[in-house]
Amino acid sequence: MRVIGWFFQALLISTSLVLLSSAAYAQLPACANQTLDYHPANIQNIQALPDANDFSVLVWNSYKGQNHGWIEQLEQFSQQADFMLLQEASRARMLAWSKAEVWHQYQAIAFEWLGDGLGVMNLAKFASEESCLELSTEPWIRVPKSALMQLYQWKQQQLLLINMHSINFTLSEEDYLKQLQQLGPWLASYQGAVILAGDFNTWSSARLTVLEQFITAHRLRTVRFEPDNRTRFFGKALDHVFYRGLRVHQSKSIVTESSDHNALLVHFGFSKR
Repeated sequence: MRVIGWFFQALLISTSLVLLSSAAYAQLPACANQTLDYHPANIQNIQALPDANDFSVLVWNSYKGQNHGWIEQLEQFSQQADFMLLQEASRARMLAWSKAEVWHQYQAIAFEWLGDGLGVMNLAKFASEESCLELSTEPWIRVPKSALMQLYQWKQQQLLLINMHSINFTLSEEDYLKQLQQLGPWLASYQGAVILAGDFNTWSSARLTVLEQFITAHRLRTVRFEPDNRTRFFGKALDHVFYRGLRVHQSKSIVTESSDHNALLVHFGFSKR
């Protein structure tokens, strides 16, 4: 009888954990992922995750891998990061990378060009729990931009990663805000640790104001860089990292000539509850 009791107790605990996990995920909005491109890592080649709860995130507009030396630069970045959030990623060039099989690659394909898929890409050493992409069409040139939202389990903690490439070719702040608002349901329904990062094309004071109001509304904080070597246009930084439910241990902006954007590397830790 005691064995039977233990069995039902274990079954009850297991069922409760599943229900709690399902409830946590059920609150996230459903979405269509027709252009989500996924290439799993080769499990035999994945490196062991660090024992600490701290982790690092690399954010970089890779300029489609067009510049000389980009593959060597990507290799250096990959040795420093647990997650890599790329904008203007080229599916063909990433798959040709010799270390590609070490990473789970998720790409929100914004559009196809000459047989290649282009859009934001998240790379991780383990698979995500949920993924959702959003597309927004540039008002003038009619080329889409993409955003990718993913839920990960880092050790015993949940982490929502959002990789964003904002529309560029419009003078309307209304169009700019509309794209940001696509992320609203995820940020509003998920209460855990969040990182929102990418190329936000904040080349005007008006755009920067819209972005700041959006992150304030969703209780996000801004990662600061000192020295601040982020790529600028009209004197305004284009790339940003925002967060919630985490601590920033270290942040740096990395100057590189292998893209038209410099890279950002941030070391995070989970906040104590």
